[in-house]
Amino acid sequence: MITDKNGYVKIQQEVTEYSSDLVSQEEIDSFSEHIQTKLTDFNPSIMVYGTYNAGKSTLLNALFGQEEMAKTGDSPETAEVYGYEYNGVTIYDTPGINAPQEHEEVTKEHLDKSEIILFVLSNDGSLEEQFVYEKISEIVKANKPIILVLNNKRGTELNSKEAIDEINKVNVNLSRIGDRNGIDRIENKVAICMVNAKTALKAKIENKNLLLEKSNILQLEKMIEEVLEKSGTSEVINALNGYIQKFIDNVILKIDNKIDTKEVQKTEELITFLEKYKQSSEVKLKNIVSKQTPLLSDELASILLSGSATESILNDHIEKTIQEIVQHIESEARAIESNLEIKCEEFTKEFITINPEYPHIDNLSSNNETKESSPMLDGLKNEAISRLKDNNVMKEGAQKILSTAKEYLPKSVMHGKGPVWIEKVAGKAAGKVAIGITVVMSACNMYSAHKEHEEAIQRERKRTLSAKNSAQSISNGIQAGLFANIDEIISALFNNLIKNYKNASKQLDNNNGSLLTNKDELLSIINRL
Repeated sequence: MITDKNGYVKIQQEVTEYSSDLVSQEEIDSFSEHIQTKLTDFNPSIMVYGTYNAGKSTLLNALFGQEEMAKTGDSPETAEVYGYEYNGVTIYDTPGINAPQEHEEVTKEHLDKSEIILFVLSNDGSLEEQFVYEKISEIVKANKPIILVLNNKRGTELNSKEAIDEINKVNVNLSRIGDRNGIDRIENKVAICMVNAKTALKAKIENKNLLLEKSNILQLEKMIEEVLEKSGTSEVINALNGYIQKFIDNVILKIDNKIDTKEVQKTEELITFLEKYKQSSEVKLKNIVSKQTPLLSDELASILLSGSATESILNDHIEKTIQEIVQHIESEARAIESNLEIKCEEFTKEFITINPEYPHIDNLSSNNETKESSPMLDGLKNEAISRLKDNNVMKEGAQKILSTAKEYLPKSVMHGKGPVWIEKVAGKAAGKVAIGITVVMSACNMYSAHKEHEEAIQRERKRTLSAKNSAQSISNGIQAGLFANIDEIISALFNNLIKNYKNASKQLDNNNGSLLTNKDELLSIINRL
């Protein structure tokens, strides 16, 4: 993985070198310029996105409090992307997703470059358009932080049942598209804020604070600020990697189309598919782990804080969770293996149709490495658990979580005694003095009890933090172990298969050596991202 600027400078130079004869100079210059701009200013950027006429430009004007910052109108006013400085970052106004085709192409290109998305949807139109939620799901899949701004053109009261119904309708549609596209709990990954952009702009221009609060623009500004605080280098790297990969994918497609031998072209198309499927399969399997290990961490901390935790209970719970995760991985890996076999068989039939003289290609569809992966899948459960036990992830982790927690077990709070004993000691003659001493001692005892109470609270906080930190440590260790297993599975399923088809392609090729070399180099860059 590339994580430093020098690494990206090298990648930019390599991509330019291997793409120079395949794409226009304008595309090369645009690619290089974007990389250099991002490396100069390693800050996230914000993109205002969504349906045209939803109020994107009005919202932008409202954020700046300036009426003429961006053009507004009932037709698609924005044909280009415009950048404005906003709180130290750049915010871009873009054409709508349902604008004319040439406008949409501009928007799509810039979406790949942006890190944070403000997706604007109006409540005076339909909230049921499937293509809108498809676009939102694409953003979530790209791991870009997104705030869905529901522009309150209808003037719905924010706290009314009608407003709640509109937001619920959006959440329901998000949930449906998430289920359809395999995005778990997508509604939790999309922040929603209802804002009356027109009212907010009017309030800022006329300096009307009550109207400003009513518009809810202040809430949106706070949400943007929070996202910017959380977003940093990782978001920039994520967007940069996605941008580079899409550029390379486009070049590889051109290479595949440029190959002048049909047999080689068909084989290279398969190789391209396998490389992409390898990447998506790895992400899919690792997502299974990534979704479950945080839950495991919470469950371990909860068990510990219940006061009834033992090493045996923790170990049993960990092992049960690992088995469930591994079974899910195993099921998905078998599906991937089956898809590979089907794809290879389809390729063989298509290839022989093109040229019956190469029946030996049929052997590639059942290469030994793919077939030998089944025993690995059969034994995956035991392999993963034994690996984790060998690394003492569970045993040492359980011992640590128990011992650290005991250190912070809360102690009982001792309260001060009453004034009775003071009167007995002082006697009747000193009664008046005793009353004074009683007041002083009571105050001291109250202070002592309060102090001990505060100490008990601090101990409990430390105990809770200790449990969470230790549980997180165990969870991280388990995730690392399972990720290592997934790397082995992906290698077993794909590496030799891809290698065999590459060898076959080279044997078939007579005229496309430099093209295939460039393709191999570009694919290696993707694997380094």
